[in-house]
Amino acid sequence: MNKIRSIAMVLMLEVMALVSLAATACGGGGGDGTGPQALTGSFFVSDAGQSHGGFEYTATWDATLDLDGSSGTLELALQIGLGDALTKHEFAVTDFSKDGSRISMKLDGKQVTLYWTTDDTVWDREFDNYYIASYGSDAPQNELRGTISPMDFPGLIGSYYVEMRFK
Repeated sequence: MNKIRSIAMVLMLEVMALVSLAATACGGGGGDGTGPQALTGSFFVSDAGQSHGGFEYTATWDATLDLDGSSGTLELALQIGLGDALTKHEFAVTDFSKDGSRISMKLDGKQVTLYWTTDDTVWDREFDNYYIASYGSDAPQNELRGTISPMDFPGLIGSYYVEMRFK
């Protein structure tokens, strides 16, 4: 009888270890901002003040969030554009949190909030199922999502359209 209990105990411990390992591998330790994680996406800018119709300048940067808990860094690397308007490409991330409907964080102390978008009508569904924040001085209401400002990115002008996206 003791041998059966010992075997049962060992099996139960092994199952618990496997469940814990599987939860960690599937993002169970980090999606809520409690452990190391990386998110990738993009940052788009247009001088038109709205998503489409750039007059002289548009650009897209690869965006990488490297996080450990609720802090980390955001790095922006020019992917394509008419030059690099940004004079700063790395930002300190604090107060990061993520759930099924939004990502909230501070970039160099400035609040940025991205909302989960299941149906991206701005870019004809190209960015369905992304977290998105966008702002433009001349953007129609459907292009204003979350909280973000071009003034939080040195080198940009306040009238520009900016859009940050993370998968």
